[in-house]
This record gives sequence, C-alpha cells and structure tokens, in this order.
Amino acid sequence: MKRFNIFLDSFRKIIFKVSNKLIRRTIVLVAVDVISIVAAYIGAFLILYPIRSWNDLIEYAYPRIPAHIPEFVFIGIVVFAISGMYRTLWRYASIDAVFVISRGTLLSVLLPVVFFVFTNRTLPHWSLFVIQWMILFLLVSFGRFSIRLLNSTGLIFAKHAPKRILIYGAGDAGETIARDLIRNKNHQYQLAGFLDDDGTKHRQVIHGAPILGGKEVSIRIVEKKKIDEIILAMPSIPGSQTRAIHDYLKNNLNPRIVLKTVPGISEMIDEKITFQHVRQVRIRDLLRRTPIELNLQKVKELINDKAVLVSGAGGSIGSEICRQISLLSPKALIILDISEAGLYMIMEELESKFGDVRLVPIVGDICNHKFIESIFASYNPEIVFHAAAYKHVPLMEFNPWSALHNNVKGTRVLADVAAQFTVERFVMISTDKAVRPTSMMGATKRLCEMIVQVQTKHPDSIFSVVRFGNVMGSSGSVIPKFNRQIEEGGPVTITDRRITRYFMLTSEAVQLVMQAATLDDEKCIYILDMGTPMKIVDLAMDMIRLSGYIPNEDIKIEYTGLRPGEKLYEELYHSGIGEPTDLEKISLTHEPVRNPKETLAEIDKLIESCYDLPRGQIYRKVANLVPDYTIRKEDLSSELYSPIINQTIKKKINVRNPK
Repeated sequence: MKRFNIFLDSFRKIIFKVSNKLIRRTIVLVAVDVISIVAAYIGAFLILYPIRSWNDLIEYAYPRIPAHIPEFVFIGIVVFAISGMYRTLWRYASIDAVFVISRGTLLSVLLPVVFFVFTNRTLPHWSLFVIQWMILFLLVSFGRFSIRLLNSTGLIFAKHAPKRILIYGAGDAGETIARDLIRNKNHQYQLAGFLDDDGTKHRQVIHGAPILGGKEVSIRIVEKKKIDEIILAMPSIPGSQTRAIHDYLKNNLNPRIVLKTVPGISEMIDEKITFQHVRQVRIRDLLRRTPIELNLQKVKELINDKAVLVSGAGGSIGSEICRQISLLSPKALIILDISEAGLYMIMEELESKFGDVRLVPIVGDICNHKFIESIFASYNPEIVFHAAAYKHVPLMEFNPWSALHNNVKGTRVLADVAAQFTVERFVMISTDKAVRPTSMMGATKRLCEMIVQVQTKHPDSIFSVVRFGNVMGSSGSVIPKFNRQIEEGGPVTITDRRITRYFMLTSEAVQLVMQAATLDDEKCIYILDMGTPMKIVDLAMDMIRLSGYIPNEDIKIEYTGLRPGEKLYEELYHSGIGEPTDLEKISLTHEPVRNPKETLAEIDKLIESCYDLPRGQIYRKVANLVPDYTIRKEDLSSELYSPIINQTIKKKINVRNPK
C-alpha cells in the first residue's frame, strides 16, 4: 500500500505539471486503459489456464502471456480513441455511455484477433477472448464511472495538489465550514481533521473528519498530517483568547503554516458563517470582545416600517448604521452626506445587498437650515441618527472655524429641524474626546452633546447622545495609518510610548448604538462599555506581526511626540462611573448643562460669528462654554484669522496699495 501511495503521488506530480486540462485528462484515461487492457488479458489467461505451481508459471504462462499484449494495447488505445471514449465528459456519464464502452471494448478485442488470424499467429482458445472482453468491459466501466468520485475528491483532476487544513474549533462554525467544503467539492482544500480544547469532543467525528485533540497536540498533528493551513473557527470567543491561540500557534509552528480565521459574530450581524468568510487573521480579531445578548426585537420594533435619516452616511459609523438599519425593513432610508464619493460608495453597496429597501441618497450640507427643512418636509423621517462630524484632531486644531461650523452648527440645525417636525427619536453619535477635552474637535463634540441635551422638543420625542471611543478602521483611527505605513515598509510612527486608546469594532459599536436608541431616559448621555484601553504601541506591534514582519527589525517604530490637542489617554465619564441601564454594556451619565437657555444662546452667537473671530478669541469663547476644556497658551495668544477674514484683509491691502 505504501508503494502504491508513492506511485500515486509521483503520478499526480507529473500530471500537475501539464498545464492543459484536456491533455492532462487524456493522459490519465490512457494510462488507466493500458492497465485495464493488460489486466483483462492476463486475468482471462489465468482463468482459462489455471496456474497450479511455480513451474507452471515459469514454463507455460510466462512465455505465452506477453506474446499478444503489445498488439492488444496498441490496437485497443487506437480503437478507444476512434470510438470517442476520450471525448466524453465522464463526470456527467449516464447509462448511454454503456453502449460506447461496450462497442469500444468489443472492437479492442476483436480487431487484434483478426490481425492475428491474417498474420498466421498462434492463438489461444476462442473462449479466452470472450473472458478477456468481459473483464475489460467491467474494468473500463468501473474506471469511467469512478471519474465522478475521483473528481469530487480532487485526487487527479484538481488543478493543484489540495492544501491540507485543520479546523480549530469543533463547534457550529467549524461544522458549517466543513460541511460547506464537502458540499461544494472544493478541490483546493482537503480537511484533515479538527482541533478543539474541549476534551469531551476528542475522538469524535464530524462529517468523517476526526477531532484530534486540543492546542497541546497541535504541533505533533501538524507535522504528522502535513498540514498547510489552520482555520480558527471560533467567532464567539473574545479577542484575548483568539490572541492567545494565535500567538501559541504562530510561535510554535513552522512559519509556512498559514493561519486563517472567520469574522466575529458581531461582524456578521444576521449572516451565517460559510467557507467564503474564511480570511487572514486581522487586528480586529485580536480586539473583539465576548458577544453580548442583544434585544433585537426592540430594535426591529423601533426601525420596522419607519422612515430613518442617517447623517454622515458615507463615514465609517454612518455607513455601518445604514447596513444594520437595512436589515430591519425600514419604510425608507434617507442617507445624507456632504461627501459625494462617500455617499456613492455606501449607496452602491446598499443597492446591491438590500435591493428591496427604499433608498433616498442626498448630497448636501447639514448646516443649511432651509435645505434640511426641505428634506424633512419631503420625506418626514421618524428616526434620526446623527453621525456627521469632522473627527481629525490635529486637522481641526488648525481649522477651529470649520470644526465649529460643521460639528456645532450642523448639530444645531439638524436637532432643531428634527424637533420642529416631531421625530420619534434623535440619536447623536459622540466621542470620548468630549470628556475634559484638550482639542477643538473634542470641545465641539461636547458642545454638540449640550445642544442635544437642552433641545426644546415635543414631549413624545426622545433626544439622546451615545458616547464611545475609537472604532476600528474609522477615518480618524490610527489603524488605516499603520496599515499604510507597514505596506510602505515603515517606519510606523507613534506620538508617545505611553499613549492608550479605547477600541471597539465598528459593527459592535453600532449594534450598541441601535440598542441605546430604544432607551427612554431623558437628558442623559449613554456610554458604551469600551473594555480596557490598549496601548497604541502594542497595537502597532500586533499589526506588524500579523503582516509577517518583526517589530523594530523588519519594520521600525518611531516616536514623534504628542500632536496639538492630543491626550495620553481618553476618558468616558466626567466623574466616577455611569449608572447601569437595562441593557448589557450600556450605562448612562447625567451631565446637566448650566443655564440651558443662556448656553444655547451663547452657542448660537458663537456659531454665527466664528468666521469673524481670530483663533485666540474662538478658543476663549469655547472655553467659556466648556469649563473643563484645556487649551494651550499658544492657541490663546494666536491672532491667526480665518481664511475668510484673511481674504478680506488681502483685498483691502490691494485696494489701498494698487500696483
């Protein structure tokens, strides 16, 4: 058996080197036919003339058996070719193919006999040829109708030798991937078995593949089974556990072993995991947390058959809100963004995935009061998710006028019009940078929170704020930046070795936002549980390793110093911890606004005059409204004017000093 396996492996290697699929298939069939013709003749001879001793074999059979084989082989292969046996797609062969095989095998026996008669060759008894034809017919039929089996296993007709894989995780996800592989007859992969740390599952079998053990036997199993890839099929475990398994395998196995995984449950929303979802391990897989029990029924009741407006729909948070809303059968989904490119991308995606959802794409500025009024008058949205904002901290430090205008005025206009049209729910997306802000971006987001908190509205309307930290892959996140720097060969730049940030998957954050939207507490801010903050340097090292490099050897890490407005760490609460809500991982905090009417009037004045003020005065006025806002001395002393004022000054200079 061992020699046969060695022969089969050698034969497969030769076949795989032939690039043309038709030639490769024909070579295999001819080889099988030659063996069948020889075996049929020898079998018939031994049946007709039984060999009772070693002397009979040496003295009688050995000199006579080879005498006619070359002619039978040559004429037989020619007859098979002429009769069309190499043109038939045997993987689809039906009962009609029996006639083709009968004719081909009969002629392949008769024509050599006729040739022997005309050449006066000595022939055995005629019954030998009858027996030979019967055996040949059975062998060729078995070979041809076995093509389907060989094709399904991929042993011969696969384009490449199949990769042997282990599935780590013998749960629902692992079983689904194995079943998907078998059902789709994927020739690129051959399932060698499962690994699972649950000892009660060991020695059990799933779809014919054994559960071989846990992490402790992985090294021995990988070497013994000649494994090429391991798929981590555990979407429900937290990122810390995924990290531990990934690091163990990566540090102990041959570097050639490819580690892949499936998305976490929070990323899949309502989709089922299949083999198509298997992908390379990403940083998000090491950061995901234990899935929570979501009250989907309440969210469905909130969205179902309602007109929903999402501002900033082209952004990372806004686009994910759109995806999850589309699963809940809204009456209409109004997607609003000032970015034509971002809006077009999410529109194309939603149309392809959710063709039955009525989609209303609107390109425009939320700061235009009349424009927003016209949208509400035309489409009457009942639910509003406000995700539009400028988020880049250093960029907004250089452009405080734009941060005030877009973030604060945009929220003021949208909240005011939403209250005017008596929406059921208004949910604003905020950030941890609004807590004791040190940046203009964070300060403007705190002003936005205050606007929503003090908004005059109908008693039946509920206005709320949801605050959380960084989400993976957002436009303001460091992760896209690190990815780009790694692709360019480094260095990866970090502002400070001590800096930490909260991180959450976008899909998980939005699921919690949707849950928070169902709560009815008034004038509070909902806080999402962000888990434990992570050091940015650890994040960078993980990303470098996942890309196949060694930190500070292949890819350097450099420290550049904190940028304007940047903090070493972020906070979610102004003081203490939040109060629990009925929903897991969502708490609330009451941060009352002093003198709401006066505060709102001051905010309105600041919005209207922001482009008329120099930089220093803007910082002073914002600090008066946000008492815990920490600003730099250089910002207060700066008399840099907005671009609009600068243009006006230049025009006056040109008038006074004409060339």
